[in-house]
Amino acid sequence: MKDTPCARRPRRPIMRRVMDLLKRLPIPKRLAARVWLLTLPSAVLSFERRQRIPRLPVGRRGRLIGLPLAAAGLAVVLRARRPAPAACAVGGLCRLRDRPAVGGGLLVLGGVGLLMRSMMLIAYVLGLAAAFSRELVDLEDARLPGGAPGEPWDYDETII
Repeated sequence: MKDTPCARRPRRPIMRRVMDLLKRLPIPKRLAARVWLLTLPSAVLSFERRQRIPRLPVGRRGRLIGLPLAAAGLAVVLRARRPAPAACAVGGLCRLRDRPAVGGGLLVLGGVGLLMRSMMLIAYVLGLAAAFSRELVDLEDARLPGGAPGEPWDYDETII
């Protein structure tokens, strides 16, 4: 008998199967700003501390880059206005350009992740940015209560 190599299995793209599975799960498609800016990042940080995941190996200078990054993100959130809708050829980057408050919120979280040397928080921000740019999830705009200057304050009767 001749020694023949095993037949190759046909390649099936695993990501397509994973994405099909995720579409069937009851995952929320729209996340409120309170959830993606406050609740989930604090849960990620708590998980990281409890599991004793190693911190990012950045020095003092690398860590301090997070401060201007967070400040720039906060400035974008404060100055964000929704531009007039326009057609765009590139889907992912256009979504961040058309929704500057979301991009600013992601910058703030990324800056805080660098300041805290949190590997998990930076991975969360990158994953959230990828999901948002591919239209897998819709993120509510990050804004201060009252919105733009001159607008009345909306009170949703949330008890803190």
